[in-house]
Amino acid sequence: MAQPGSVEKRAVAYLDVLGFRELLRTTPLAKLGAQYDRMVAQTEAQNRPFPLGVPVPTLFPEHPVNAPLCRRYVFSDSIILLSNTPAIVDCLKLLVYAWRFHQSLLASGFPTRGAVAYDDLYENPQTNVVLGKALTTAYELEQAQQWIGVAVDKSVEPLLYLVPPVIAQYRNLLDTVFWSYPVPLKDGRTVTLRTFNWRFNLIVEKGTKSLFRVSQEPSARAKVENTLAYAKAVIQSVAAYVTPMENVPVELRRYFVGAKKPPFDHGDEL
Repeated sequence: MAQPGSVEKRAVAYLDVLGFRELLRTTPLAKLGAQYDRMVAQTEAQNRPFPLGVPVPTLFPEHPVNAPLCRRYVFSDSIILLSNTPAIVDCLKLLVYAWRFHQSLLASGFPTRGAVAYDDLYENPQTNVVLGKALTTAYELEQAQQWIGVAVDKSVEPLLYLVPPVIAQYRNLLDTVFWSYPVPLKDGRTVTLRTFNWRFNLIVEKGTKSLFRVSQEPSARAKVENTLAYAKAVIQSVAAYVTPMENVPVELRRYFVGAKKPPFDHGDEL
């Protein structure tokens, strides 16, 4: 772990909860705060691997039980995740946790847009100061996108090919979770980057479309349309689910969203 106030290469994920001002306007603050608290508590549990009692495949067998996979700062509708160290395996822990975090936020009614970058970063946990090129790059890439999704900056790409053998054996799965796709931008262009494949191993009782609010505002509508196009591309191009589950690392297993007790079927064609 870096000393307070030091500068290191770090992986940084910047996530922005979309439509937050509308939520503040239409939802009683106490209710919204309680929802946010529940979401933070749930994702904090995901950030600290716990003993499962039985041997299961895992991407990070050396990771200490109950130790956080990465560091996290929450400021209203902005969430910053930092790798614990510059080490490649810690950067991958950040990526995997941030992917699941994004998926969980979407399932909880908090659609997010975000980006991940790797570069110099200054962090002082004692004063909650975080700044540097890694954060700026992630923020600028997040702001440029026109969808509900997370893009992975090219600065992160080399790290995915330098992982240790225990992780490299799951290369095909990681290529699906961090899937390359033409990311839609606000200026009308697309740029092909790795993305967080939030549709992977996600099973929603009411279907994918139920995760998104209907809006008549053109920009919001365009974001949803681009996001559903991504889901459709996943279904048509790569495996949305992997079986058998016993061969899948615990960090990448199915995530069920619904009122019924799992398992249940996904609710629509997307």
